[in-house]
Amino acid sequence: MKIVRAQLRQFRNHDCTELDFGMTTNALLGDNGHGKTNILEALSFLCLTKSFYASSDAIVLQQGKDFFELRGTLLSDVGVEHDVRIVYESQTNHKKVFIDGKEPATFSSVIGQFPIVVLSPENSNITFGTPSDRRRFMDLVVAQSSRVYVEDVLEYRKALRQRNKILSDISRNGGSSALLEPWNETLVLHGSKVLLKRVRFFEEFAPYIMRAYAAIAHELETPQVEYVPNVETAPHDSPDVVGERFKAKLEEKKRDELRIGSTLVGPHRDEVAFSLNGLQLRAYASQGQHKTFLVALKVAEFFYLKERCAETPVVLLDDVFTELDGTRSQKLIALIESLGQTFITTTSEHVFHETIHWDDGRRRFTIHNGAAVQHDHEAAA
Repeated sequence: MKIVRAQLRQFRNHDCTELDFGMTTNALLGDNGHGKTNILEALSFLCLTKSFYASSDAIVLQQGKDFFELRGTLLSDVGVEHDVRIVYESQTNHKKVFIDGKEPATFSSVIGQFPIVVLSPENSNITFGTPSDRRRFMDLVVAQSSRVYVEDVLEYRKALRQRNKILSDISRNGGSSALLEPWNETLVLHGSKVLLKRVRFFEEFAPYIMRAYAAIAHELETPQVEYVPNVETAPHDSPDVVGERFKAKLEEKKRDELRIGSTLVGPHRDEVAFSLNGLQLRAYASQGQHKTFLVALKVAEFFYLKERCAETPVVLLDDVFTELDGTRSQKLIALIESLGQTFITTTSEHVFHETIHWDDGRRRFTIHNGAAVQHDHEAAA
């Protein structure tokens, strides 16, 4: 997939910005705070219907304005062109998405149609942060490769919210635990499928991360990823087998759940463990190793999605060269040049020195005060 062009209106600090992109590397250059990341954020909206950065649609609307609009032309690997338009209105707090002039049934149904891989400073939480940060990374990768998974996650979360509300009410005011039964069934039904999909994903994903890390770093460092489910689950298990274990553990934790007022069993409490040379990444890795591991995760995500979606993902890299030494930076640039279409934000063009020759397929833009200027490749060479 390629993003051919994009238009941003009243989005962050971009009043009206139009960009025609190169089909390989696109460098967005400029000082911090002038709107480089905002462009990547807009591309995320076009592919995922939401920002990879903001927690709500209203946040990205220009101050004092009543709507924002994004438009993009996306080209599939087989040459089919799609027009994507997104409009948000502050008065109704409502967002509309149009693909080729038609509204999709749900926003979630768009996920995976235009695969995308994002690496930004906020992603450092994947290796440094909490289990929920790692689950969020995992969920977005799996969601883009499986629409059924998205549906199971949404149904599971709905059951979890209802179940937690009942548990909280019982904990505070008393009541019958029989009220939990219908939600237990839904929780187990969809939770078992989520668990199985996650376990199988990590079994498939492990070779991708090993290859990606070796390409960026050196082979003396061996990365490992491990999924630690809250309910015992193996890749060869059936949903029924996992469901029986899930039910048994719910029964085991029932008294504690009623006392605490919260669900203690299920995939929302799972962990994802990362290690390097057998040592836990969070406890022993340097800043540079954390960054290299994170970049490798994203490169692995690219190749995984490319294979599973039968569509080449677009790669968004936001300020990725901080804490990478010169050698690893050059390796990363050489690697991403071979992937497909990439968008890179940076404050300095120096990182591309003698690595990228600017031409029609490799374009350079300077972003200043919410405006973008494309440099012709003769001037950029």
